[in-house]
Amino acid sequence: MRKSKLSSPFHPIGTLFIGLLIAQAIATIQVYLSNLKLFATVSAVIAAGYLAIPNQQVMGSLQTFASAFYGGFFFSFTIGAGITLGTMAATWAWDRAFRRHRYILFFFLSVWGGSLLFVNIRGYSLIPTLYFLIIPPVIFKLTAKRQSNTEIRWSRMQQLVHVIPIPLLALLWFTQFDETMFLDLRDNLLLSNHWGRKFSDFYYSYTLYPAEAFKSLDQKNIKTCALENIQTRSSHENLKSRLMARGYLLLPNTATIDLKIVQKKNNLDFRSRQRLIFQIPLNQFLSDSQNILQRFSQQLDSHALFRQITFLSLLLGFPVLIYMVLHAVLYYLLLLFLGRKTAGLTASIMCLFIGIIVLIYFQSNRSDIIDIKDIPQALESENWQTRVSALKTIQQQKLKITDYKAYPQLLKSQRPQERYWLVKTLAYSRGPGTYEDLLSFLNDKNTNVRCMALYALGLRKNPSAINPILERIKQSDNWYSQTYAYHALRSLGWKQTNSP
Repeated sequence: MRKSKLSSPFHPIGTLFIGLLIAQAIATIQVYLSNLKLFATVSAVIAAGYLAIPNQQVMGSLQTFASAFYGGFFFSFTIGAGITLGTMAATWAWDRAFRRHRYILFFFLSVWGGSLLFVNIRGYSLIPTLYFLIIPPVIFKLTAKRQSNTEIRWSRMQQLVHVIPIPLLALLWFTQFDETMFLDLRDNLLLSNHWGRKFSDFYYSYTLYPAEAFKSLDQKNIKTCALENIQTRSSHENLKSRLMARGYLLLPNTATIDLKIVQKKNNLDFRSRQRLIFQIPLNQFLSDSQNILQRFSQQLDSHALFRQITFLSLLLGFPVLIYMVLHAVLYYLLLLFLGRKTAGLTASIMCLFIGIIVLIYFQSNRSDIIDIKDIPQALESENWQTRVSALKTIQQQKLKITDYKAYPQLLKSQRPQERYWLVKTLAYSRGPGTYEDLLSFLNDKNTNVRCMALYALGLRKNPSAINPILERIKQSDNWYSQTYAYHALRSLGWKQTNSP
């Protein structure tokens, strides 16, 4: 039988790739500009004598193209994938379901226009706007052209076979969604194999570059401020202490800063880049500085809705992207033996079954609830998932891990998942030697374990951990670990002290 000929590629992976390529170009620019801004801030912070996060070992990477490019993958595979796949789906529905009806096209165009307004509703944002301005028209044109050029015609049942697996898998996976799902995905699907650990290491090496690009001011580790025209020394010191307590570092007026406070009689002007954000009485800020600084951050936060869309794209767009890539691989392999239509249908069915198999594996290996009386036996189990479940129970119930005879053996575990949850239990175990054990995990080869050791030290509230943590920050070449170290220091009551 003669195979049908196509004047355009059959599989839509090419269109998806073009959308991701456009997103990657925009994301690289977005992260690079953010990196340069952060480099200037960190340089000013170091010049003023403060501890900077990221430290001097990492800050050099803020000026490189590589960090911007690799960091841009985060936006490409979230917001880029979400917009591209959403546009492809809308175009397919307009063409196949609604037979290219003019009014349906107007509806989709209004949705596109609404998205441009939506992403700028909290203030104009150029880079987020570019994602919505450039990607949809390009993908719409490519998808519509592909739909009109294909000579293969599908029956309604065949179309359903292609479409149903994605919403069905989404519904099935949604049954697993809870507050521990991402940790269980990390433990069972990433840290349990070589390539998963490589992916995890890459993620934790580059994730903070894009994160910095769309954080609110309140979410940043390093926030800078300047005081101008403060009329009395006591007012200056009171303002400084409250700002430093909230993580705002005082810099000279000549530096580029996030917040400038200018006193005018008994009022304070809160300014950002010479723009007045609001004015409040001095006494009001002194009595309610935390809420006022949060209000300042919220009013400057033009990326709030962009963050929400990016998170939604992470939950929906990224999994569909994985599905599409898998479908394309299977399709082109099957095309060696089957016709285009049969290969496409078979790939869809295989993707559905693979998704279900992975779901069953994931669900069967998720942590079970362990009765407290069964913990000793569970900790000595040959199954690492059972041991991790026991450690989770110990951590949740705030039990002492040192009361169990398996503790010395657990310290030697080769599994990063097990060491991670063991370290979490040490936040609440104050037995002899546990402090030194926790310090030893600061040198762990796994980033997750090191970060959790820092987090646990912060929870223990032992001031003697301050110097070891400061030393780790100086030695560290990992921005993610430095962030956890900085939060641990603040939990221990440490404060930045140097100022101009």
